[in-house]
Amino acid sequence: MKNKLLISATIVLALALSSGAALAFHDGGVAYCAGCHTMHNSQGGNPVDINHPTGNAYLLNNGNASDTCLKCHAAYGQFAGGFGWGAGGDFYWLTKTFSWTTPRAGSRQGYTHGHNVISPAYGIVRDPVLAAAPGGDFNSLYLTCTSCHDPHGNQNYRLLYGDESAGPIYGGARYDFDSPAPIALGNSRRTLGNSPTGVPETDISHTVYKSGMSEWCANCHTDLHAGNTTDFVHPTGENMSSLVVATYNAYISTDQTTGGDPATSYRGLVPFEAVNVDLAAIDPLNYTQGPVAGDQVMCLTCHRSHASPFADAGRWDFTSTHLISAHPLATDTGASADDVANKDYGYTLVTNQRSLCNKCHVKDFGDAHYEAH
Repeated sequence: MKNKLLISATIVLALALSSGAALAFHDGGVAYCAGCHTMHNSQGGNPVDINHPTGNAYLLNNGNASDTCLKCHAAYGQFAGGFGWGAGGDFYWLTKTFSWTTPRAGSRQGYTHGHNVISPAYGIVRDPVLAAAPGGDFNSLYLTCTSCHDPHGNQNYRLLYGDESAGPIYGGARYDFDSPAPIALGNSRRTLGNSPTGVPETDISHTVYKSGMSEWCANCHTDLHAGNTTDFVHPTGENMSSLVVATYNAYISTDQTTGGDPATSYRGLVPFEAVNVDLAAIDPLNYTQGPVAGDQVMCLTCHRSHASPFADAGRWDFTSTHLISAHPLATDTGASADDVANKDYGYTLVTNQRSLCNKCHVKDFGDAHYEAH
């Protein structure tokens, strides 16, 4: 009997150890507390956070909330020198300002590249222009990674806050979210484009969005799409017309505006919500289906949720006639060779490619080809 009990206990222990080892830090509920917090900021006679010897708010072990998140997630691709090719983008771009002199002088400040999640350790400061979220009242003074993601875990996609419980910490209180978290299925958090273990976003391997993304963004950007039914604001949360569905599926590039196959027409740079998809039946590592009737455009069709090389966290440069001429360019002040190489997130664009608005609207047919200046 003792032998049987010993064998059973050994099996249970082995299963517990193996399952624990397989879980990511935030999986299976709240992670171990000391991963983010320190009660006394002291270990082995030295401060846990040497940069803040008197300790941090909320007993965090590294500066503030964003510093603490990026302590791990920077290496996963969320702050990785532009090599973070995930759906959200790379916060690194917030620290990069580009300027140029030809064909006419211009510049683009780093803070315009996305959500300025305050992180002193990584050089990300509060947005110096926007006091609050455009179209809403979320004060930029309180914006950190945990303004969107619940560090203590929940059952939502990417641990996003929703309307089912208290929202993010907000000036010592909580900011109330009115809409639930979006429904989607993603891949690994490791999004490095220059790593054999990375799972960057591609036309084949990518997050499959199902519903609720724009509504969730409106928790903070409440009025940004208040005019969805007018001609003055691009609609979101509405079904694509049959013409847009057909255009998206047919469009390959500026050089080839027709001929696409709906089964393989998905473009990672122009995602959409596959409203009727069964997420339990598909593989986000291999999903190429273009839109069908009932699918919808969303905020992330055009924007990245974290940051990008372009203004307004754009998935492409909204101000460039041809995307090959989008900044950063090799001649820009402030741009490294890696910045130029990473700006398209590993995607291949034809030389003549115009704005990717054309994936849905195909207004580039017959336009003049790119000419280098």
